[in-house]
Amino acid sequence: MYGKNAHSTYQNVQVTTTDRGRLLLMMYEGAIKFLKQSRAGLETNDMQKFCRFLSKAQAIIAELMNTLDFEKGGTIARDLDRLYDFMLFYLTEANLYRDPKRITRVIGLIETIYSAYKEIIEGEKNRARTQSLEQSKEVQDAVRKVQISL
Repeated sequence: MYGKNAHSTYQNVQVTTTDRGRLLLMMYEGAIKFLKQSRAGLETNDMQKFCRFLSKAQAIIAELMNTLDFEKGGTIARDLDRLYDFMLFYLTEANLYRDPKRITRVIGLIETIYSAYKEIIEGEKNRARTQSLEQSKEVQDAVRKVQISL
């Protein structure tokens, strides 16, 4: 019991202290994980597992749709909205027809978006680190100049 509560607390802290980019990646990772579990349930004829994890994945995709900022995101936000809508439709069909291929297709789409965002986010972090190092060097140089002039 304690272990489960500790894990839940850890996850809550992780989510509340994570930057937006990492949180987005975590949502994609969760959707991929749940879709794979759902597909496994379907392939083993475990309908309860199939439905439970499909529902969780659909909830994540719906949340991704709800968090789109159309003013800032422009065309990309509109394209993602249509893509998420397609995913939800396709997963509804996967549920209706018990079709693992539809789940696999959505997994592929999410993995593609995930990879692109991961590359962008890591690039931003690397640029921020580089800028921080450059600023640090500038500060050090300024301090040296002040020390020399004293």
